[in-house]
Amino acid sequence: MKKRVPVILAVLSTAAILFFTLRHGDNDLTHGWSYSLTSGDAALAELIQNLILFIPLGVSLTLARVLPGRVVAIGALLSFTVEFLQQYIPGRDPSVGDIVSNTISTALGVLLVVAAPIWLWAPPRRSAWQARLAAALAVLVWYGTGAMLQQTFPPRPYRIVPTPNSPKFRHYKGEVLKVTTGERTLEVRAVAAPYPPDRTSPLIVVLSLDDVRVLLLSADGPDLTLRYDMPAVHWTLEQPDLRLRNGMKPVAPGDTFTATFTAASRDDPSLCLRVNATERCHMGYSIGDGWKLIYYPEGRPPWMLGLINTLWIFGCVVGVGFWAARGLRDEAAANNDGGEGRRDEAAAKGVGGLLAMGLVIAGLLMVPLMTGLRPTPVYEWIGALGGMAVGWWLGRRDYSPDGPIQLHDV
Repeated sequence: MKKRVPVILAVLSTAAILFFTLRHGDNDLTHGWSYSLTSGDAALAELIQNLILFIPLGVSLTLARVLPGRVVAIGALLSFTVEFLQQYIPGRDPSVGDIVSNTISTALGVLLVVAAPIWLWAPPRRSAWQARLAAALAVLVWYGTGAMLQQTFPPRPYRIVPTPNSPKFRHYKGEVLKVTTGERTLEVRAVAAPYPPDRTSPLIVVLSLDDVRVLLLSADGPDLTLRYDMPAVHWTLEQPDLRLRNGMKPVAPGDTFTATFTAASRDDPSLCLRVNATERCHMGYSIGDGWKLIYYPEGRPPWMLGLINTLWIFGCVVGVGFWAARGLRDEAAANNDGGEGRRDEAAAKGVGGLLAMGLVIAGLLMVPLMTGLRPTPVYEWIGALGGMAVGWWLGRRDYSPDGPIQLHDV
């Protein structure tokens, strides 16, 4: 049974790779081969995607006792096959850089398994330090999320382009009648399209003199969406939108409607979106939205996005609980058969692990205040506390190479 699990995981990871890489792209264009490592408006996000995508394949094949060199070769061959097939899939961009990234990703998966006795099953005296490092890294990721999602405003003046044509978005088939701007408001009066757009279709785009996109107000199916200029754009990460869910639903084809964007104040980063009488305020991002800077699936239901946010926070902190628990194992051993000096040292390590968990809680509270993100919602608290609890439970079990489960037996 133990040998079947890695094989099943390898099959699932291969299926996931094929699902994400062989789908129809965002447009109907077919592109030739690219020979750069990364390019495009979301170049860094796509590079990170490629580095992450093949890691599970490398991990699972290594656990299935395939030799490391063969695992890397399998990853490279699968990547080449995918990129070759992308030549015939509209909207996809076959790239030599993707093959390189995916091969490196597979090798990283191999390395994670081979080096597991060093980093995963660290001795108790080092586990407390790893718990603190993992906590600091999680808080740094959350702070970076807030920094990347902050509103930025290029120098004025701005110009407004109604229903712009863009290869990245659909062209809105309705008509913009009037645009009214205020100090912190923007109001668009428009005639609805003959049918709801199936993808983001801009009503207006606000551009700086250097053609930097300051703001994009769009329709997407029944939703009104907003994108604004943020550091993530300049770092070539993904740009997640804010959505007034079902805001456009009461608007029938050909109806005249008014869409409004309002910023609360210069010191308050929260936003309001309104379509006619449908309004939602206090909109913004939370620390759990960090994954959207790497991969953002537009138009997914709120429950799905909330679940992924919870799992993202869970993954950020599960190692904190795991290594904090392993640090306390040294304290238990010292209390049983150690001297006074060893008991004091072990107690200090145990306290260090608990401090790491305290740092996570402080980050959940303080990072939103420091970066202008929304207060951490309940479901993300559940992800954080649940992640540390599961990590703690795993850390108290004996999974080390010296315990009943050996790495070479998996």
